This record gives sequence, C-alpha cells and structure tokens, in this order.
Amino acid sequence: MLLFSTWVLMAFLTLLSSPAGEELFEVRMQPEWPVVEAGKDLWINCSTNCTYPQAGGIETRNIKMNTQKEGTHWKLFHLSNFSENTNIFCYFMCSNIQKRKSVSVIIYRPPEQVTLSLQPSWVIVGKNFTLTCHVPNVVPLENLTLTLLQGTEKLYRQTFVTVSTALQDAWLTLNVTARREDSKSNFSCRAELDLRPYCEQLFSATSQPKMLEIFEPSWNNQMLIIIIITILLLLVFVISVCLCFAYGQHWRQHRTGGYGVLAAWRNYRNR
Repeated sequence: MLLFSTWVLMAFLTLLSSPAGEELFEVRMQPEWPVVEAGKDLWINCSTNCTYPQAGGIETRNIKMNTQKEGTHWKLFHLSNFSENTNIFCYFMCSNIQKRKSVSVIIYRPPEQVTLSLQPSWVIVGKNFTLTCHVPNVVPLENLTLTLLQGTEKLYRQTFVTVSTALQDAWLTLNVTARREDSKSNFSCRAELDLRPYCEQLFSATSQPKMLEIFEPSWNNQMLIIIIITILLLLVFVISVCLCFAYGQHWRQHRTGGYGVLAAWRNYRNR
C-alpha cells in the first residue's frame, strides 16, 4: 500500500514537471471581434496562461506596427494603416511548443455623404419621375441599407449582398409614377451602416430633401385653350374673307374703269 502511494505521488510530480503539462496553455486576443474605421489605428492585446512563456509576437500583412508594450504573460501592439479586412495572428512559445490565435479585423467607413437627385423636379400627373441615391466610399456594403423616403413614409428599402473588403460607392434608383397627392412632397434618402453583428455601432446619415412639383391641367383650362384657339381661327377666316372681297372689288373697279374710258374715246372720234 505504501509502495502504491509513493508511485502515485511520483507520477503526479512527474506530470507537473514535464513539458506535457504546458501543452494545456492557451493564447488569447483582445478584442475578439475588432472593428476599425478605414485609415484608423487599433490596439491588439495578446496574452497566455503559460507559466514561463519563451517567446511571443504578432503576425499580419500590410499593417504598420507602431509601438509595443509587454509583460510576462501579455503583449500589447499598436497597429495602423488599415485599408481592408485582414487577419491578425498572435503566437506564444511554451516549453518549445507554439500555439497561435487569430482574429479577423473588420474595416468600415460610415456613410458621411448622402446625395439624392430628383429628375425631373416637376412632372405631370401620371408621368414618371426618377429618384437616385448615391453614397460614396462606404464599406462594408453588406451591412449598408438605403431607404428612400417621402416625408417620413418609406418608399423603398434596399440592402446589398456583395461582400466587400474595400471602399465602394452605393447606388439606389427608383422610378415612381406621379400622383396628385405627391405635389409639394419632400423626398430624401437615408443610409444606415449597421455594425451590430460585430459591435454596438449604428451609423446613419440622410440627404438634403428634394421637393417635387406636380402639374395637373384642369378641364377648365383645357376648355379655355380650345375656345381661344377656335376664336383665333375664326378671326383669321373672317379677315381672309374680307381681304378676298376687298381685293375682288378693287380688281372689278379697275376693269370697269378701263372700259369706260375706251367707250368715251370711241364716241369722240365718231363725231
């Protein structure tokens, strides 16, 4: 019994002192879901629970490392020059065993400029007009939503399925049939970048409103136009008839006058 107890104690001490015990160490990174605005910088903390870590560091591409701070079980890295989504790896060596941990850095650019064009700015009832919304230099598109508004009413809402890692322009075009009640309406476009799958940030921007003018010819106006045109045509007709009559009378008098002089001359010669 004593021999068995001694063997168990020695096995336990051997396990604690062996490198195999260090195989249980872990590598951690903070933040676990890093989100950074394009062109901004980011702090990444790498740590381990290894008792005596031999070495540690960080690996990444196209990212500038500015400063580094460290303790026995952690290292803090200041990274900058983020222009697209990238992976960052952190590693530690413990008892000649290396373990790594990685995080994916999500790059975003909020919608800072939202413009809306309205063509044409005035339209006849029943005809179409076009709304075009433009948001330049935004990312990621798959987290962007564009909404066309008439006052506070939502006309159309569009999301994007394109997975983008670089800055892109977002467009939304909608053709609308003009209604009588649309006159003097203000139209606008709202852009929302929702990063809540990764963090608690929601960016929103709205364009300047555009007013639509509706032109609706009334029945009275149409009748007035028809009456005026009819009067003008009748006036032209009457003037034409009068001119023709006056010209005919003048031509007739001219012929009659010529024959009268000729008859008088013949009578004079016969005397």
